[in-house]
Amino acid sequence: MSFNLTELLFIATTYLTFLFGTAYITEKGWIPTRIIYHPVTYILSLGVFTSVWTFYGTFAQAKTSGYSFLASYLGGSAAFFLAPVILVPILRITRTYQLSSLADLFAFRFRSATAGTLTALFSLIAILPLISIQIHAVTESLHILNQDFSSEQVAIGFCTLIALFSILFGARNPSLRYNRTGLIVAMATGSLIKLIAIGSIALFALYGVMEGPDGLEQWLQQHPEETEVFNTPLDSDMWRTMLLGFFSAIIVMPHTFHMMFTENTSSNSLHKASWGVPLYLLLLALAVPPILWAGIKLGVGDQPAFLILNMGVALDSNFLTILAFIGGLAAASGIIIVATISITSMLQNHIILPLIPPVATHELYSRLLWLRRTLIIVMMLFSYLFYSKIGLNFNLQWLGTLTFIAFMQFLPGILATLFWPGANRAGFCLGLIAGMGTWIITMLLGLLNGTDIETAQFIQQDWHQIAIYALAANITIFLLASVITKSSKEEVASASACLHNSLQRPVGPQLDISNSDELVELLSKRLGKATAQREIDNALKELSLLNKELDAIDLMRLNTLIESRLSALFGPVGASLLLNQNAEDNTLNYYRTQDIHLLEGQLENYQTRLSGLAAELDNLRRHHRMTLQRLPIGACSLDEKGQIIFWNEEMEHFTGLRTPSVLTKKLASISAPWGELLAEFSAQKQNHLLSHHMLINEENCWISLHKASLADDTNAMVILLENETENQILVNRLSHNERLASIGRFAAGVAHEIGNPVTGIACLAQNLKYETDDPIILESGDQIVAQTDRITRIVQSLIRFAHTGQSDIQRYEESVNLKEVTDEAIHLVSMDSRGRQIQLINNIKAIVTVGGDPQRLLQVFVNLINNACDASPENSIVWLDALEHSSSIEVTVTDEGSGIVKEHQDKLFEPFFTTKDPGKGTGLGLPLVYNIIEEHYGSIRIVSPSNKNQNNGTQVVITLPKSLQE
Repeated sequence: MSFNLTELLFIATTYLTFLFGTAYITEKGWIPTRIIYHPVTYILSLGVFTSVWTFYGTFAQAKTSGYSFLASYLGGSAAFFLAPVILVPILRITRTYQLSSLADLFAFRFRSATAGTLTALFSLIAILPLISIQIHAVTESLHILNQDFSSEQVAIGFCTLIALFSILFGARNPSLRYNRTGLIVAMATGSLIKLIAIGSIALFALYGVMEGPDGLEQWLQQHPEETEVFNTPLDSDMWRTMLLGFFSAIIVMPHTFHMMFTENTSSNSLHKASWGVPLYLLLLALAVPPILWAGIKLGVGDQPAFLILNMGVALDSNFLTILAFIGGLAAASGIIIVATISITSMLQNHIILPLIPPVATHELYSRLLWLRRTLIIVMMLFSYLFYSKIGLNFNLQWLGTLTFIAFMQFLPGILATLFWPGANRAGFCLGLIAGMGTWIITMLLGLLNGTDIETAQFIQQDWHQIAIYALAANITIFLLASVITKSSKEEVASASACLHNSLQRPVGPQLDISNSDELVELLSKRLGKATAQREIDNALKELSLLNKELDAIDLMRLNTLIESRLSALFGPVGASLLLNQNAEDNTLNYYRTQDIHLLEGQLENYQTRLSGLAAELDNLRRHHRMTLQRLPIGACSLDEKGQIIFWNEEMEHFTGLRTPSVLTKKLASISAPWGELLAEFSAQKQNHLLSHHMLINEENCWISLHKASLADDTNAMVILLENETENQILVNRLSHNERLASIGRFAAGVAHEIGNPVTGIACLAQNLKYETDDPIILESGDQIVAQTDRITRIVQSLIRFAHTGQSDIQRYEESVNLKEVTDEAIHLVSMDSRGRQIQLINNIKAIVTVGGDPQRLLQVFVNLINNACDASPENSIVWLDALEHSSSIEVTVTDEGSGIVKEHQDKLFEPFFTTKDPGKGTGLGLPLVYNIIEEHYGSIRIVSPSNKNQNNGTQVVITLPKSLQE
């Protein structure tokens, strides 16, 4: 049976176009998202692992080695069974730091461009045999179905077609981290077609050729020689090596790494794949024996590699033949397309761009795309050359084994990345060179040089020993070099970030920038203004930040995201170089202070994932942090560079500075008055500053500061701030009371010393009425008695003021005419020179009366009128008014002075507070007025300015009951 070449090319082109069509309609949103992101879709996309080696070569291995064909299925399944331990942590690292390939991962982990370059170069060399067998399988399939053209011509056409579709799939966006859901759906479709093809052929082989399970059993009994190979014990060394090789390959091969980590969007998908992919591989493995035995029965077992294709030819079944051809094409095209995309990304980021840095231009993205397209074409050219020069001389099984041995050399690096922080770049690079060098010298070069048949047979028979020797050399040198050489600080940082179950922590360079515009300027030097602005704008949008002055944490978040996005374009090393152009070196030399706060934020969301000792330590951390946050005193902590790394709630409350605004700043850079105060205190030798007086918002405050060093010879320290304001006010009140007590004792002495002479004067004045009838003398005597009574009451008022609460108002209560009291007060004030310069107007009616002590009320009005005169300009007016209410009288004293500022109004009634010039006021007048009014069960308030239009004047409003009994 023969097919027309045009028909075969049409079938191949139609299939590849169909694949691209599924990708296209997926990215256009024509396929429901529930299908795109369904775990089954992702599981099927990982079927790209099953190349033609599995689709074709596994039959040859089963025929010659029996159950050893299961190694590829079991090795791959083992990797997915360990997904929570290996695959999920790798996914976390690649997603967090935007790593697109194995070379990116190792370059990031070991902070080494050399590590990335070696990985990219060795991956290219190792993948060539695998791509070669894909080309060989498709070419031979076409040649079996049509012999009109040579295999070489068919291979060229197939490579050209695959190069075109690889460009369509992988070179439409410059970033390899671009969300290509279309590629996932296309590869899932290809894997489903492979499963349907091999499953359908297996069912036909079982029921159509072997006539069902009973017929198969009967045939096997009649041909026991066909089962002898399955009963032969496996070579344990070879079996273990094969399992290890396939286990390693499914993790590190470019196409599987790309689908598992670069194209994956959720760790949940990997958890589902931990059982889904083994199930998929099991279904493929179950199909192998019945197809193999059916092919042998049909007489096409002499060419086992293409047995599945020859079955259709032998049965003269166009359907089975085309189904087998499409299945093989699906297996070959999927791996070539994805592997080519991944390998070209490695070559671009780790070989081409480091040698030829990108030129700053607005066409940067376009140039990157054309570079990748060119690399895809070059990659396919190399693959074709390998196929034509070497691949044609060896079978699929052997070339596939050669590839898996090579990729096994990357396994130590993967395990060290996840579990050994002591590994360093020297150990990794030397170990990889040793392992791959052994593989190249003993296996690959022998093939390139046309090794004689005996040597070739030895290599093919004892390949497992060579593989183990190469891996042992790799591991040994890796361990020794890592132990002997010292890891750099940037390697330690990256190792910590990559450890299994570690938290995300930025490991890029620290940038001395204050806003996003400065970052644009930094990147413009290499990327061009337009490209840099686009990247920064996209990052700001993703972080929901505004393009303005950003705090240190936001800038650090922006820097981390930009480094991740640039890693997807240029690789982690290239991204680090772009961001660290102005630094003295291009490596990270310390953790940034801000990392602490990102780690704190992550730990808050990480609690449910911790267990055992880690959970207990996290609970202890939370307890200690909460203790510091809720301390009733302010606490801030400085790191070794003097930057603030902790600022608790009490510090926020007292200083008014929120934590995000001060973190990572130096003390001197925070706003006044705290920056200067705390910076000076941190620099002085004394560890304590007690009862320091400050004016905060025009209010008196007293604070005490304490500090303790956290490390010698650094600026690391903790500073405590105590708010002593309430204590100091209490101390001032006690001191004030003590002064009042002294005044009381002084007043008592004055009363005693003045009382006797005053009493004598009063007695002599009273005796005048017995000694004369002269009315003038008698009137003078009455005035003398009245004034002596006034002296007595003034002294007693002073005593009562000094001993608050000891007043004896009731004995002096009487009906007081406010008109008479205020007239007398005006008369007394007018006797002063200052009072004579002010026009005093009393508008109080003569019938207004209140209950109280006239002498004490007289003191009130004398004080208030005096204050009004002092505050008023010359020739201005002070007037008194009274408004009568049902049970009270409201008296106002109004002046035309400049008024009283709002900040002073609440302090006017405090003892010793005065706004007058020094020596002109004692600060006792208004407190005395306040006490007298309170003793009369009244109230007093200040209205200033009283004239809202002219914004001047002060009005004192006094409210007094009509009678004290009321």
